Amino acid sequence: MRLKKYTYRKTKAGNWTEVFQNPCQVTVRSFQTGTVKINRRGTLNPDHPQAGDIREEELEVPILAYWVHHEEKGDFLLDAGLDASYILDPHGGLEGSAVDEFKLGEHENVSYHIRDNNIKLKTVFLSHLHADHAAGVRELPKNISYVVSKGEYGVYQPDVHGDFLEGLEELYEMDFSQATELPHLGPCVDLLGDGSLWAISTPGHTPGHISFLVNGMEGPVLLGMDAAFIHENLERGVAPSDYTWDVEMAQDTLEKIIEFLREYPQVRVGAGHEHLK
Repeated sequence: MRLKKYTYRKTKAGNWTEVFQNPCQVTVRSFQTGTVKINRRGTLNPDHPQAGDIREEELEVPILAYWVHHEEKGDFLLDAGLDASYILDPHGGLEGSAVDEFKLGEHENVSYHIRDNNIKLKTVFLSHLHADHAAGVRELPKNISYVVSKGEYGVYQPDVHGDFLEGLEELYEMDFSQATELPHLGPCVDLLGDGSLWAISTPGHTPGHISFLVNGMEGPVLLGMDAAFIHENLERGVAPSDYTWDVEMAQDTLEKIIEFLREYPQVRVGAGHEHLK
C-alpha cells in the first residue's frame, strides 16, 4: 500500500463566525454499527482533579459511523464502524489477548447501511485507526479514497487492531502542519473547499486523531469522535484515560473543544460513543 499526500487548499476564513455565516447544502446522519462495553472509570480519567469519585461501571455504548451528503459533491463517510464479520464473532476474526470485543446485530454492519441508503461513496475520512472506527473498511469499496491524519498509520498495529486496510492500494495522509489555525480548535482543513465539511486536528486519543465539523443549513454539528467518548467528558471537562495514547494531550484537546462550544453554543455536538444531542 502506498501512502500519498492528501492535498487541500488553505481556507480563507479567519474564524468560525465567518464559516457559520455561510452554511451549505450538506447533511449528516449517524449509523450505529454495533456496540462496545467501556468502563466509566477510565472513560473519565479518575486522576483528573475534576473527576470526583468515578466508580467502576460498565457502559454499553454505540459504535458510530457518519454519512455526510453534499448536494453537489456527493457522499462521504466519517469512520467506518464494523464489518459483518462481527455478527458471528465478537473479535471479527482476529486472535490474541489484546483484540477488542464488540457486539454487532444483523443489518448493523456498515456496508448494509451503505446499500440500504443507496449511498455512492466518494471518500472515507477516518478519525483514527482503532478497530471500532476502521474495521468496516474491510467490506467497503476499494476504488475510492481513504484518508487519515499524517502519522496515524505509523502507529497502527495490525496485530491488535486488525489488518483492516488490506486491499487498499493507496492511503491518503492529511498533513495538518500547513493547515489554517482557527480560534480555539487549532489546525483545521476545509475538506471540500466550500466550508461544508471540516477536519480538525485533535491529538491525544491517538497521535493523529481527527474530529469533524459539518456546516449545514440546519446548523453546525461538531463530531468530536474519540476526543470525548461520551457527553459526560464534555460536561465534566474530563478527558478519557483508557485506550488513550497521551492523556495530558487528550485533556488539552478536550478543553479546546469545550472553549469552542462555549463561544458557539449553537453548535450541536456528538461524542465518539453517544448519539448526537
